[in-house]
Amino acid sequence: MHTLQYTDMSIKTSQFLLRLTGMWMKESNTKESRRTFAMTYTIALHIYALYINLTDIYYTWGDMNHCCYEMSNILCISLSLFKTIAIRMRCTVLNDIIILARQNFWHFEYDHEDQILLRKCCEFCKLWTISICCFAQAAVTFYVVVPIYANIGRNKSDRVHPIKMWFDLPLSETPYFEIVFATQVIALQQIGATYVCHYNFSCVLNMHAIYQFRMLQRKLSSLWKDFDKETNSIDYTNNCYTALKECIRRHQLLIKFCEKLKYVYMLPILSDVVVFSILMCLNTYEILLADVSILTRFISVCHIAGNFSYIIFFTHVCHGLIEESSNIGMATYSGWWSVLPMTEPGRKLRKDIRIMIMKSLRPCYLSAGGFFPVSLQTSSTLMSSTLSYFTLMREFSIKMANE
Repeated sequence: MHTLQYTDMSIKTSQFLLRLTGMWMKESNTKESRRTFAMTYTIALHIYALYINLTDIYYTWGDMNHCCYEMSNILCISLSLFKTIAIRMRCTVLNDIIILARQNFWHFEYDHEDQILLRKCCEFCKLWTISICCFAQAAVTFYVVVPIYANIGRNKSDRVHPIKMWFDLPLSETPYFEIVFATQVIALQQIGATYVCHYNFSCVLNMHAIYQFRMLQRKLSSLWKDFDKETNSIDYTNNCYTALKECIRRHQLLIKFCEKLKYVYMLPILSDVVVFSILMCLNTYEILLADVSILTRFISVCHIAGNFSYIIFFTHVCHGLIEESSNIGMATYSGWWSVLPMTEPGRKLRKDIRIMIMKSLRPCYLSAGGFFPVSLQTSSTLMSSTLSYFTLMREFSIKMANE
């Protein structure tokens, strides 16, 4: 275990968002009560937001433009709520993942070349964290700006909220208007934080796993750096075998980490695959075809930009995990182990190398509900499905307009 722990902006942001939504690991009894409160608060706001959106779509059924807008909101809220419950059910394994990362990944005790790889990893994670947080905050901002702009010049009895509430109460008058507006903004912020925290943390963990595999490949390649000087040395064979055993332990740790990561995010990834095509189809309709205001279109622009960025980045890192874990076998095989003397350590070294190569033939990956591994092909499939759904929706809207 490494005592000098490392952290950067992406890890700190992930930790803050997970604490805010009640998803961070258990640290003490006092903080456990806070975590339970944060989780209850988060779920309650999701249920509240689902209720007001479902009520609004019920009373405005038939208005296709507004219904598509509300359906997009409902899908985002439902997706966020489902992920929160699914990950909460596996919070023990998530705690193990965080502990493994803290003890073995996030530390300062790397050599110079590994530090270079770690810096590259952190740059990717920072860029991703900043991008996804900006998209989410921009969407929340437009949700608030749209009703504020719409209320300019209106009477106090005719003011609107971000989402209309169908109660037989004077909700457009003071102080009811301000109270309802504030509760909806609070719910928006919490849902936005919950929506982002799962996306951000899964990508950060995945990216760190990729670079840990790259560090392991470099260590395997460096086993044979003194080959020309000590080819027939028994001591050299013993040293190589000792170093190889350390690499094997590292490889086993990475496989264990990836298996836990796959188990925790299996259902959330499946929900993304199922919902994203429909969600982006609705957002595309709102941008291109719906008769809505410019500011409302910006909400859909932020939605589709954030979701598209997540799909591309997440499938990219998932594909990278498959490739880098597979490359372990090539890095192991590429050494000069075949010409080492056939001493007892030499025979054990050859046996362990064969086993390591066989293990790498089954690469680590993240799956969508256990049905299929996520790779770059998944993003192209989702884009194709989105285009198909949008074409059908466009034809349906044209048919309704002609009738």
